[in-house]
Amino acid sequence: MSTQDPQQNEQHGEASNSVATAVEQSLAQGGAPMAPGGKPDTAPRKVSSAVGWLSLLLVVALAGAVVWEMRQGQAREAALTRRLAQLETFSQQKQNTLETLGDRWQQELRSGLGAVRTTMDDETSRVSGRLDSVEAQLLQQKKELARFSASDRDSWLLAEAGHLLRLANQRLVMAGDPVAAQALLNSADGVLRELDDASLHTVRAAVALDIASLRATPRVDMEGIYLRLAALLEQADGLVIFQLPEPAAQPPPEVASDWQARLQQGYAAALSRLSDYLIIRRRDVPMQALMDPQWEGLVRQNLRMLLEQAQTAALSANQILYTASLDRAQQWLAQFRESDEVTARAIAVEISRLSELTVFVPQPDISRSLQALDEASQLRVPAGGGQ
Repeated sequence: MSTQDPQQNEQHGEASNSVATAVEQSLAQGGAPMAPGGKPDTAPRKVSSAVGWLSLLLVVALAGAVVWEMRQGQAREAALTRRLAQLETFSQQKQNTLETLGDRWQQELRSGLGAVRTTMDDETSRVSGRLDSVEAQLLQQKKELARFSASDRDSWLLAEAGHLLRLANQRLVMAGDPVAAQALLNSADGVLRELDDASLHTVRAAVALDIASLRATPRVDMEGIYLRLAALLEQADGLVIFQLPEPAAQPPPEVASDWQARLQQGYAAALSRLSDYLIIRRRDVPMQALMDPQWEGLVRQNLRMLLEQAQTAALSANQILYTASLDRAQQWLAQFRESDEVTARAIAVEISRLSELTVFVPQPDISRSLQALDEASQLRVPAGGGQ
């Protein structure tokens, strides 16, 4: 603004001088001509004055337009200057705001990176401590394993053989299973063979004797006996006490021709109807009285109970209870022979066959191998202590 104002004033002065010069020239030119003798000529003077005044008005109007245009330009220039100043101020404010935000973001980023770095350092320290602990444990285990020698391995194998021999004795005494006991003895003999120690020769000889005694023990098909008794239980549920015979199919009667024939047919139909409720049989021997439903249920339940008791006795190798249960089942089965002779006879034959089976077999004594191992272990203790 300060550099442009003198130039505009100078331009404005030059324009005013030019306008004044133009007015003087127009007045000089517009004056009336002088006549000879010093008197002006009045006729042309009027015309020249009008032209001069018109020229003057035009010059004044032109000068006013120029001045007004210059003032408008100055106003626009001042507005633009103010707008530029406002834009510069706004830009400076934005720049200051961005600088403030940038500083704040840098501080937050630095603080966040510091927290992350601290967390990572703590986690790394924790993991390093765990690794050191694991390495220490592994080193300790290596030291313990290094202390084991050949004698320690033999002690472990000897203890395993003793455990297998004890399991074989328990299996035979508690469950009466010679097959499982023989398998355990074979495993113990394999462990003793792996030791390859001459001092254990007597132990392996005792194990061989126990295996031979188990091999000579008779085998009982306990599973087959149990399943055969279960089949008898299902068959006993099908026994019946009494069953009415089904009437034979009669052909339809012929149509009677008179009333006497119709009366005779009605009498025959009434007798046939009555025979559905009453049955008359003539027997040479007296017929046994039929059981009522309550007694039938009691007989069937007792028969089932005795068969189930025989199953339990077979599993526990109780020969006396097994035989007694089957004998009593035969007595209760006799109640069904009059009403269901075929099924009752088949069940009786199967019960007789099962009664002849043996469910109890004396088991041999296989403790000699365990005693021999205990004696051999006692003899090996001083040798181990000397080492």
